[in-house]
Amino acid sequence: MNNTNKTNKRYDLHHLALLVFALISLGQPSVSWADELQVKEKIVLNASSKAVWALVGGFKALDRWHPDVAKSALIGTGKEAGDIRVLTLNNSETIVERLESYDENAMIFQYRIIESPLPVENYRASITVISVDANLTEVIWQSSFNAVDVSEDEVKQLISGIYLAGLNSLNGLFK
Repeated sequence: MNNTNKTNKRYDLHHLALLVFALISLGQPSVSWADELQVKEKIVLNASSKAVWALVGGFKALDRWHPDVAKSALIGTGKEAGDIRVLTLNNSETIVERLESYDENAMIFQYRIIESPLPVENYRASITVISVDANLTEVIWQSSFNAVDVSEDEVKQLISGIYLAGLNSLNGLFK
């Protein structure tokens, strides 16, 4: 590895460490906006909820089932509020997210975007796994957010497309 790559890697880690420190020090206020948009997508999979949660329930696991996520890095256990994941997308862009809550028994976790190339702000989302019966499971991915510099319809369509790509990938994994 040449010195430029070493310097860039150190800068990236330093930048991430500063971001995490700021989040821990300042916290994330909960803000509600009157013009908040919502997107909700769901799918029923031919698998047990235990099998689906084993894949979907890991906060770091998005790269294992979403076709647009190349890799996922985690700071923390992935089960505690405040844990951070950094998603590297196939186009090399990154999304930094903070885990807000995690409930293994209820099979749900909630998170918020901290830093992203997506045209959203105040983005909060959850992924929920619900047992329909012994071999059918519903996965619900939903969020609320505000559009930034794009129309409401454009951003809702973008977020919906992201969710559907992931959910359809899950469907293929459980066929």
